Formats: sequence, C-alpha cells, structure tokens
Amino acid sequence: MTGRQGIHRFSVGDLPCVVISDGRLEPPLSEFFTPATGVPEHELREAASREEGGRTTVTCGYNCLCVETPAGLAVIDTGLGKRFFGYGPDATPLVGRLTDGLAEAGFSTSAPAAVLFTHLHEDHSRGAVWSGEPTFPHATPVAHAAEVAFWSDVACPAPRDQRRPALDAIRIFGERLRPVEYDAEILPGVHTVDAAGHTPGHTAFLLESRGERLLCLGDSFHHRLQLSHLGWRTPWDHDAERSVLSRRRLLGRAADENLLVHAYHLPFPGLGLVRRHGDGFGWRPVDG
Repeated sequence: MTGRQGIHRFSVGDLPCVVISDGRLEPPLSEFFTPATGVPEHELREAASREEGGRTTVTCGYNCLCVETPAGLAVIDTGLGKRFFGYGPDATPLVGRLTDGLAEAGFSTSAPAAVLFTHLHEDHSRGAVWSGEPTFPHATPVAHAAEVAFWSDVACPAPRDQRRPALDAIRIFGERLRPVEYDAEILPGVHTVDAAGHTPGHTAFLLESRGERLLCLGDSFHHRLQLSHLGWRTPWDHDAERSVLSRRRLLGRAADENLLVHAYHLPFPGLGLVRRHGDGFGWRPVDG
C-alpha cells in the first residue's frame, strides 16, 4: 500500500512497515563507479547505454525502513539528517526529511524503541544525531560490534571525512549503543545477517513473520548495475574483495528464497525482487 509522497506502507506478515524517504539526490553515475574501483570508463558508458537507456545520473534515494515490532518501533538507518551541508548547499534542502516523514506517518521522535544501523556511514547514521543529541531519545541504538570497533580504533584506515561522523555518532550514543553479532534475533522478527565488506560490520536485517520475509540490504549495492556487474565496486567499499563476495552471496539468497528486498539507495521506496540472470541478477521493483 502506497501512501503520500515519500511514505510507503506495507507489511511483512504481522509486522507493519513503512519506508520513509529522507530525500534523494541525482549525482553523476561516474561518482559511483570509477576506474579506481575497477570500472573502466568505456564499460560504464556501454552499460549505461545498454541497461540504463543512456542515463548518466543516479537517482540516489535514502530509504529509511521503519518496522513496528512487538517490542516497539524500530527504525533501520536514519538518513543524512537536517542541516546537512556536506555535499554542498544545493543538496541541503533535498535531504533530512525523516523526522517530518515520521510525523506524517503518525509517529513522534519519542516513538522509536530502537534504531538499527546497517553501518555507520553518515548517510545512514547522521539522522540519528545531527543536532548533537539523540534524535530519538527513547531508542536503543544498535550496530554490529565489528562496526563500532572499526570506527573507534585509533588506527582506523578510513578517510577522516568518513571516520569523523561515525565517531560523532558513537560518542553521542555513549553507553546506550548496543553492539550485536550476526545471526541474532535482536527484536521479535528481526534478525541480523552477515553483510560485511562495504564496512567491516556492515549488517543486513531479515524481517520474518507468518512465513513472509524481507531482507534489508543496506549498502550491499548502491545501483542496480551492480546486480548485473557483480564485481563493480564503489569508492565507499572498505574491503573490495569481501564486498563483492558478500553482494553475490546475499543476492543469491534473495533470488533463491524469493525474498522481498529493501535497497537503501535505489529509487523510493527501494523494494523489489531479485532474479538470476545469466551470471548475474536482475531487479524487479515491487510495491511491497
């Protein structure tokens, strides 16, 4: 069931869900796939012409998934947050809409009982801490233990512009931040799934209720071209080889088990089915 613009309601069994858009941007395709990440320019041009109708920009969504569990409302990833200037002033008014969307969907910022992070890149975590205080004061923040350890390490090899927002989130959450492991049921009907590679603790979430399932894949892929070109990496993948292996494994599972998939960065609402296509996969958007 689709609601007003930027709000999409559906359910997974007995788990009511709503995708709320934090906004969207239209960056060049060449920012996502570069020769430095193993994508030659001519291959990108040919694929864009053949598979994307010649389009050279990306509709980059920030699709935050909210799930009403028996233990309370959980928000999976929180967007860039308000007053974001990191991508330049033109981007600022286009993002930071999650809290307004929550209100339109009938939730207050005090409603979430948990905030689940696929990882701590700022486009997934800043929405929870943008003001310098927790945006959702009653929510328990949850991230994989390896994710917290990676960003907290003084020898962290990540660029400063990535590490600083992650450290800000960790500092603001303080002792409330709950580290978790893979293959755990962290809320009723919500399970963690190994998706490491994009970051060391990158986590997918499997929702399961009454025989229905949804796999929330975070940044396992940023663009549907990565389904047909599994080896294409982005500049934000910390472990290139592991990110490719993880993507192949997760997409294979989604296809073989006919799982509904939530993709954070695809056009709103980011819901679809994955199908095997030759040596790769294809994407079919669905309404949920």
